[in-house]
Amino acid sequence: MVTTIEISGYMESALDALVLAGIYSSKTEAVRDAIRRLLDGFDMKEVAVKAYKNGAISVQLAAEISGLSLDETVWLLISKDVAPELGVRDESELSQSVSELRGRDVLVLDLTSVYSLLELGLVDVVTKLGKRVVMPEAAKGKSQAMIMKFSKLRGLLVALDGLETVKVSRNLGEFSRKNGITVQEAHAIYIAKKMNGVLVSDDARARRVARGVGVPSAPTLAVLMLARDVGVLADSKFREALARMGALPLMVPQSLLSS
Repeated sequence: MVTTIEISGYMESALDALVLAGIYSSKTEAVRDAIRRLLDGFDMKEVAVKAYKNGAISVQLAAEISGLSLDETVWLLISKDVAPELGVRDESELSQSVSELRGRDVLVLDLTSVYSLLELGLVDVVTKLGKRVVMPEAAKGKSQAMIMKFSKLRGLLVALDGLETVKVSRNLGEFSRKNGITVQEAHAIYIAKKMNGVLVSDDARARRVARGVGVPSAPTLAVLMLARDVGVLADSKFREALARMGALPLMVPQSLLSS
């Protein structure tokens, strides 16, 4: 994404002088250095928390801004008394999501769904549904780092077997900026639209953005419900996962918890 800044008058003359004096090789370098100095004056973790609290960004973008991992960002928000909007609370949205998953052959994962599946120990469930499971190439590096961290903490090796990565060549920087999501989230939505698939995300904002452009979306819970219904996931395992979701933390409809 490219941002254009208009500079004129004294500031432009001053920038020219900095270049002529050999302090910077170009005005662009001078402006970049000024922005770096500006950002150094802020605690970007606090900036991310405030932006998320104001409803302006997704959890995943908050992680990108703060420079923390997804799980670290989740607990940072909680420590600041800001509830991460992850998972699904609305029963009707959940029901609709399961129906959409049944009718589509492609599932597009983002980082939040990978995070949830890893924490629940149910990564293999998605690939057993008989559907094509893909992820944006833009999310590959962070997902691998997440898997390595999880494997080290749990003392076991986890692999996302059967998961494809798809490269998006289209520039979606403006779309991601306007909607307060990351580029990898924008790529996931774009892939789901192009492949007539479903975005699988536990980030409620990402799902809203997807639905806003006509892309079906579903939380991880909907995937697990479908897996249980088709016999891929035992009901006991589903109940166990349901009980653990609150600790991640993921929102779950109260009716499921009390049934």
